[in-house]
Amino acid sequence: MASRLIQFRVVLSLLGLIVIAVAWPFSEQLKLDRSITAMFSPTDSTLVDYQTLQNSFGGNAVAIMVYPDTDLMSNEGLQRSAAIASEVRQIEGVDGILSPSTLNAAVEKIRPSSFFRSETDVPGLARRDDLVARGIEHLFEGYTHSDDHRLAAVVVMLSPNHPPQAIESIQAIASTLPDQYEAITEPGVVVGEPVLIHDGFNLIERDGRKLTTVTLILLSIVVLVTLMDLRFVALTGLVVVWSIVVTEATLVLLRLNQSLVSTIMPAIITVIAVAAVLHLGTKFQDARAKGLSRYDATWRSFSLLIVPILWTCLTDAAGFAALGSSRILPVRQFGAMIAIASIAVFVAIVLFAGVTMMLPELSFGKSLHRMQRRTTRAISRRCTLVAAAFVSRRNSAIAVAIVLLGVSVIGTWQAEPETSFLNNFRSDSDIVLAYDQVEQQFGGAGVWDILLPAPQSLTRDYLRQVLLIERDLRSIDLDGTKLTKVLSMADAEYVVGKTPILKYAPPSLRMTGMRATMPEFVDALLNSADTQPRRLRIMLRSEEQLPAEAKTRLITEVQRIVDEHTQADAWASAFETASDSGPINSGPIVTGYYVMMSRLVSQLVGDQWRCLGFAGVLVWILLWIATRSIRLATAALLPNLLPAFVVLATVGWVGGKINMGAAMIAAVSIGLTIDGSVHLLAIYRRYRKHGHPIPVAVTHAAGSVGVPILLATCALVFGFSILSTSEFIPTATFGTLVAATLLLGTLVNLTLLPACIALIDRNEGHSL
Repeated sequence: MASRLIQFRVVLSLLGLIVIAVAWPFSEQLKLDRSITAMFSPTDSTLVDYQTLQNSFGGNAVAIMVYPDTDLMSNEGLQRSAAIASEVRQIEGVDGILSPSTLNAAVEKIRPSSFFRSETDVPGLARRDDLVARGIEHLFEGYTHSDDHRLAAVVVMLSPNHPPQAIESIQAIASTLPDQYEAITEPGVVVGEPVLIHDGFNLIERDGRKLTTVTLILLSIVVLVTLMDLRFVALTGLVVVWSIVVTEATLVLLRLNQSLVSTIMPAIITVIAVAAVLHLGTKFQDARAKGLSRYDATWRSFSLLIVPILWTCLTDAAGFAALGSSRILPVRQFGAMIAIASIAVFVAIVLFAGVTMMLPELSFGKSLHRMQRRTTRAISRRCTLVAAAFVSRRNSAIAVAIVLLGVSVIGTWQAEPETSFLNNFRSDSDIVLAYDQVEQQFGGAGVWDILLPAPQSLTRDYLRQVLLIERDLRSIDLDGTKLTKVLSMADAEYVVGKTPILKYAPPSLRMTGMRATMPEFVDALLNSADTQPRRLRIMLRSEEQLPAEAKTRLITEVQRIVDEHTQADAWASAFETASDSGPINSGPIVTGYYVMMSRLVSQLVGDQWRCLGFAGVLVWILLWIATRSIRLATAALLPNLLPAFVVLATVGWVGGKINMGAAMIAAVSIGLTIDGSVHLLAIYRRYRKHGHPIPVAVTHAAGSVGVPILLATCALVFGFSILSTSEFIPTATFGTLVAATLLLGTLVNLTLLPACIALIDRNEGHSL
């Protein structure tokens, strides 16, 4: 019988190796989706609005390269501008360029220096006596150049699916400008929402690799120190690698990509795997210490722990699967990933643990081993004594916990969200310093858009209505919060209309002339006449570094003004005067990266309550099924909810804001802290079945699980704390709060959970 079981376990291990060999090529195909559209559900109205922008104008995500040039308005300065713009234009993913040289070329075509005047060496854009040149120069002030002409910009319109290398290439050009041009004394900087997202993803990828490496090393050391047996270190590595590869291969087959929050997936897998290995190894060594053979110790460990490990993995999966209720697509995908990974860890344990534990002994340091055993017993006794103290004062302990939970819920509810994506970076990071420079010297760096329905032929009445909208937009002042720039084809058409020759020409003719001189600019602001529906684009600029509430108020006010104008009779009349235009068949849209990133974080923060509720219900149901007791499932609920609320409330109490990292903690913490509860409940039920009274059973259960839980928690707290050094604040926040939640969750599981069980479980019978 024993030999057959050994053969069966060998077959299982071989099957596991075959599975990983097949899955490996698939796992290599898993990609990180960096696009902003990947962060929203396909039906989300925010995404639908942005896709309208993409369909009408190709998306045109805007990045801005700003560089110093004190001689910008000379022929040499504009030649430098043209050379830099030409170099940027060659980058893959760049759809269009707008720069001072572009404007100068347009002015030269509209108002050539030899036309009705003598030749001059002054560039067209710099002619102070030319009404059109002055108008265009003023119109693009804050876009392509600063008001004092000491800073120049290359406005880069990127395709929606531009490769990450596009941003990196623009940044490389900006950094090497002083080496190429003597007149440029300092490197340029690159800003814009696409740059924020690109840099954020780079930091997240780096942090994910760091966390995975540190966590795996630390937890392997914990396994080694705890068990003094290299077999369990090998088992840990095998389970982690198998689970990661199989999970990634499954994601590829399901056509899912890694996204903003999923790069920490390997670290979470490591946490789940090591917790299972520690419990299994501790029980195995207890059996060996009692004189059982490797085979009998393996069989005993499996028979006692395989069911608790299964339920632990299932409750982990349930906690993370609750993220599926989020409105943010990457969060839903992250929940699905970890749910799959949790099941993969259990399968890996079944496949490899039996054979690994039946290998020849790989333990070492017998004297160290004896000392470790004494230390383990001492910690276990102290855990039992602490649990007994809380059980004896269970009414007071639970009352205090309920009050603390209530206060924490209120504190969490009142915590403010962080909607500025720029505030996700540390104040001394390169990207924030670049934004500081641009916003102080060049105007706002936040770029967004308004899409207006337009008739097939643009009439004077229609353009007049657009100018009225822009007038009211420029007059916005919400306690100092303003739009720093408003620009559309109506402005350009108005300036060009000052040309004596074109003054009495119809707007459509002037548009044709501008399309010939500045095709990329016109195409970015007005789609072609044969496109349905036709739309005109107003480009907005505002400060990126605005408080969350100010940014939300500004977006709301812009939407209000646009709706007010487009619902007025004058707007409808402007369409009626266009003889070739039918009724208005679309409404105005306020969209762009600036709006999307603001709404993304707001939605994520708002989702934390929904996700927490789902996580609590799912975990409670699974605990009920696992323990077959509503009382025990309910007893475990308070200790697993309390840490998340206390940690989140503390963020608000100390003046912090709930960012993307903090918003996921609520649901994630349940998945990470439930391990101790499941194992404690399993051991408690076993003690009760053997006839032990409730206080004895629950305190000894706490003593049994205390050592592996405490050791794993110490390593995890240190591992996740490594993330606190990240330049990406949500990652730093996530690491810090996970560490705090794990520490608090472990303490609560060893103190408050026994008290809750002793209070709620009144059944003095032997069966549960």
